[in-house]
Amino acid sequence: MESVIDERYRLLLLEHYLENALEVRHYDGHSKWQFTCPFCGHTGKTEAKKKHRKAALLWNSKQHSWVFYCAKKGCLECMNGKTFSNLISALNPALGEAYKRDRWHSGTTGKGHNCKAPAPEARSQKPEARSQKPEARSQKTE
Repeated sequence: MESVIDERYRLLLLEHYLENALEVRHYDGHSKWQFTCPFCGHTGKTEAKKKHRKAALLWNSKQHSWVFYCAKKGCLECMNGKTFSNLISALNPALGEAYKRDRWHSGTTGKGHNCKAPAPEARSQKPEARSQKPEARSQKTE
């Protein structure tokens, strides 16, 4: 089952960072989110290819978390799958630290978990507000 923290950050990513998102029911009953890859999606030759959904957030029931996977594998950033924590950090490092800090405050980071602990200086800060807005979305170069 998805944690409240993961759900909050997943919805934030889908709304502000992942383009052309579509929820699809996976064969095992879990949802799968398909979208244009934020790392290699802009490399398509036509507008239709640029908007083609080749990346997905897949639910990993063993880790109890989302995993990023890109079928196109068009650049080094998306060659291998990423954990949810690493995806957030790759898209927005400040948001990634906030996610790690929230997970640390809930006791779900470090050994035995799929999320690294935040930097020691970030641990003393309070968890982020629920309505956190992303800073500035990076503009894609074409």
